[in-house]
Amino acid sequence: MSFARFLLRLTGPALLLPLLVACGTSTPVRYHTLVRPDPAGTEVSGSARVLVEILPVAVPDSITRDALVLNTAAGQVTVLESDRWLAPVSDGLRQLVADSLWRTVRAADTYQAPVPAGTPVPRYRLALRLERFDAVPGQAATVVGSWTLRGLPDGPVQICRWAGAQSLPGADATTAAAALADGSRRLADRVAESLRRAVEGAADACS
Repeated sequence: MSFARFLLRLTGPALLLPLLVACGTSTPVRYHTLVRPDPAGTEVSGSARVLVEILPVAVPDSITRDALVLNTAAGQVTVLESDRWLAPVSDGLRQLVADSLWRTVRAADTYQAPVPAGTPVPRYRLALRLERFDAVPGQAATVVGSWTLRGLPDGPVQICRWAGAQSLPGADATTAAAALADGSRRLADRVAESLRRAVEGAADACS
């Protein structure tokens, strides 16, 4: 056996071991959520004063993935596979809206629990569309949504829109996720405020 073959047989396992170790390790996945638990004692119980059918939230195809996506001003995107949303953004935003509606006007969601016609409480249908959900490191995190609110069974339709942005100086994924969550909560609160105005009889619920 030549010396070269002997050396290869001797060092081969030593070279292979680091490769096997590298294949056995991976970057841990961090999960982020739009919905955060309320501080102890802030949950309010009681009977609903308003019933609202909250339809599933429509979102752009670009954010139907689980991974967090960062954007650049030039239109490039970075998909962070090791940073993911715990639940689909559409589900998280819908939960935020339901929570805010309850806090603001004691409105209960009836989408999965329909109630008979003639129930003696105000009834509405709410459809929300998320138009933008962008995080641009070094610039801002932007959340834009539009929604329609209609009194049932055949009330007038209010069409509202809200856009919000906040500074995002760094490229940290946790900071970006938190900024998007804050923007989503602000959007949910504006939706709830529009319902409050509609219930109170305001001509323009969107203001």
